[in-house]
Amino acid sequence: MKFHTSDIDLKLTFTSFGAVLLLGILAVLYPESVKNTMGVMLDFTVINFGAGFLWYTLFATVTLLYLAFSRFGDIRMGDSKPKFSKFQLFAMALSAGMGASTMYWGFIESVYYFMDPQFGIVDRHMAMEYATAYNMFHWGAAGWFIYLIVAIPFAVVFYIKKSQRMSLSGVLNSLFNDRLPVWAQKLVDLLFIITTLAATALTLGLGIPMISSNIASLTGIPDNLMLGIGVILGLSVIFSLSSYIGIEKGMARLSSATIYICAFFVGLIFIIGPSALIMNNMTNGIGVMLTEYLRMSTNTDPFGSTLFPQYWTVFFLANWISYSPGVGVFITKIIQGQKLRDVILILVIGGTLGSAVIFGVCGTYSMSLIDTGAIDGVAMIESGQPTALVKEIFDQSPMSMILTAIYLVTMILFTVTTLDGTSYSLAGIATKKLDAEANVSPMFRLFWCLLLTALPIVFLLINADLNILKSFPVLIIVLITPIFLIAAIRTLQYLNNNYQSIMAHQLEQDKHLGINHEVFIARTV
Repeated sequence: MKFHTSDIDLKLTFTSFGAVLLLGILAVLYPESVKNTMGVMLDFTVINFGAGFLWYTLFATVTLLYLAFSRFGDIRMGDSKPKFSKFQLFAMALSAGMGASTMYWGFIESVYYFMDPQFGIVDRHMAMEYATAYNMFHWGAAGWFIYLIVAIPFAVVFYIKKSQRMSLSGVLNSLFNDRLPVWAQKLVDLLFIITTLAATALTLGLGIPMISSNIASLTGIPDNLMLGIGVILGLSVIFSLSSYIGIEKGMARLSSATIYICAFFVGLIFIIGPSALIMNNMTNGIGVMLTEYLRMSTNTDPFGSTLFPQYWTVFFLANWISYSPGVGVFITKIIQGQKLRDVILILVIGGTLGSAVIFGVCGTYSMSLIDTGAIDGVAMIESGQPTALVKEIFDQSPMSMILTAIYLVTMILFTVTTLDGTSYSLAGIATKKLDAEANVSPMFRLFWCLLLTALPIVFLLINADLNILKSFPVLIIVLITPIFLIAAIRTLQYLNNNYQSIMAHQLEQDKHLGINHEVFIARTV
């Protein structure tokens, strides 16, 4: 796809660029004021709107399970056979949607939960068990339901209604039969882009210090501001190259390789760690998570004093919601030719099991070292040293440097593929009209790659803490979540009203593609 400025929404693009530039200037000139203001806004949002995020997630869960197991699950996205294999679909979605953050939190998140156990638990070891379960819950099915409740409207409008716009305003406008005012479309798309940038800022804000810390550990280079900026620039070169090559040749292969390397890393931790304990705790954690799923999904701890659900469960749900626009656009691109049922089940089941294994293995390894007194993980977290805690965990192993090197490579690759998917999504949003394959200009993707590097540099300059990084995704989604809800409801209405004509068209296309359509015949006879 050639690059023509007439193909892109210049006003939207430069408004987004201006918003990022303004935030950067304010953060650098008035760092403490920015931190304090965002901290106050974060407190207000999670306390007053937290329950709303929980109900939105439950709505997404029920809606998508209904789509998967009802007649609508047979609907295929597009008039062609699948462009990517089911493994590639899973690998690319996982890499774009949660990979880099998973590596960051894998070893340390359960420590936070152990320090603040829920449901009145006072027993030390029971607190460890529930910490693992909460780990799996926060990174499991709920996140994928949140992604997919946004992705499905995009996919239906693009593949079924044949719209060539990949913006949220284009989706809404199509679902409302082109009656959405122009000003409303511009506002929706601006919120979309800022939301996606905010989510990416969190991933990079957490990931870059972890990457630079491990580079310093391996090479002896001082872990300072210059190293952090160097890491950002290095990553930008890698994911810009991958973006320019394209999804089929670049990200599809890179994502698959990343999943294999991650699996090798987690397997290595399992082997050198207390394998029996890891297997037992992982199995137990899955059981506790499934048993307590509804309780965790609705926990607000209304009379508690620590605000655990607000600063963890609500934060993670808000993080998924803030990433859902960008990941939703990307999922739309890669599910061409797949049935709705397959897309939903592959991503929800695969994503849940994948995160359960990663957190079950890595989290249990950390907790075992804390339980035996080999490291004082609680003290390190309380002193604000999560990156140092990961280094200490690796230092306790018989192959510290090897683990650090593999972890570093995995973290870099996951970050690159996350940014690669995000740059595609942002370019797609700001492109007025895409081709039938949903391609975007490689040069326009490069522009967004460069813009994505700006926010983490700002965070490094102001030395942003965890709560400031959390505030970005939480604050912005208050305005955009109702829009996702409306889009989902309108999509359900469209599918219900047009199911017969959609499937009739699909049957006609199946004859040309040689696809068996006995399932639909059995459902309609």
